[in-house]
Amino acid sequence: MSQRDHGYDQLTVAVLGTGRQGNAHLAALARLRDEGVQADGHTVRVEPVLYGRDPKKVAELAERYGIHRTSTDLEEILDAPDVAVIDNCLVNSMHYTPLMRAIEQGKHVLSEKPLTTNLADGERLLAAARAACVHHGIIQHMRFTPGPVRAKELIEAGQLGRIFSANALFGYMVPQTITNRPTWFYKRELAGGGIVEDVMTHLFDLLRFLIGPITSVYAATGIAWKERREPTGAIFPVTVEDIASVVIKFANGATGHCFTSWARRRHEEVPQFQIDGEDASLLFGFNQLMVQRQEENRSVQPSANLAQTDPEGWQVVELQSQDPFLAQIRRFLTGIAEGHPSKPDWEDGVTNLRLVTATYRSAAEGREVPLSEMGEKG
Repeated sequence: MSQRDHGYDQLTVAVLGTGRQGNAHLAALARLRDEGVQADGHTVRVEPVLYGRDPKKVAELAERYGIHRTSTDLEEILDAPDVAVIDNCLVNSMHYTPLMRAIEQGKHVLSEKPLTTNLADGERLLAAARAACVHHGIIQHMRFTPGPVRAKELIEAGQLGRIFSANALFGYMVPQTITNRPTWFYKRELAGGGIVEDVMTHLFDLLRFLIGPITSVYAATGIAWKERREPTGAIFPVTVEDIASVVIKFANGATGHCFTSWARRRHEEVPQFQIDGEDASLLFGFNQLMVQRQEENRSVQPSANLAQTDPEGWQVVELQSQDPFLAQIRRFLTGIAEGHPSKPDWEDGVTNLRLVTATYRSAAEGREVPLSEMGEKG
């Protein structure tokens, strides 16, 4: 059923993938199965379906979340006439083909970021989804975490005044023998890119959401270890970057900096953001936020003989807790049930791909790259 022909009593949502993101989506959909989605004064039932290649993993997740319908046949799921929504949580290299086939079947489509591993494929998907009049969404869960949600409210209320700058810091240690994330993230043929593809996509999206369009990037990237090891000890070559630093410019005149690393012994919340404005500053992560207004700012005189900490003047802001995946997936399904689009969508996904592509070009060519070179403003 297309966007033009909405009126659902039930939405059957097929999750593709049994990895970490598949887990997060299934947990949210299990909640929505129990609660339903409220749309136009009635409750729309939600029925999750699970696809995975490994029968053991599929069975484990089905038992964990009470999923009654599963399959290890991808084409069967994509072609099933009663499946209204395809939710793609597969590895990055397996986004384009299943999503395009789902669109051709008239299904609504939700995907983990990045939308695809290259900009041209992302643009083709967006054009196809628009032509088919299906709903299209991209998971950018940072927008729905408590800290950024409240930061957005304060910015829109004018609490910061004119924004000067924004900084994002994301990093933690992934040891050379990888034990705390999937190893496919370090293999170009599966991931498409490294930490820029994986993490900068989030940071660019959130900063655009909070502050406005990004007009240019200037980047440098690096690789901590040229070889890494599987948890079994097997050695493999690292073919993508795992450290990146990007200077960004915004259309409103603000500047910014994003630093990400999978070889960093962090000491702050992951990630951490600071936005400085004429009237106030925000310091926040996913689950905490502090504000300092100009009149509360403590005068600092730099000195090599004094510790330059600044504990005074920052006020803790109360946040409303929520599961970001649940919040975004509920919004997406509500939009389908009511027949109106929701954000973020594949237009956001393609814009983020343009920023990622510009970042890789900047790192390769050692220059500032305007987003206009990628075909569209940010």
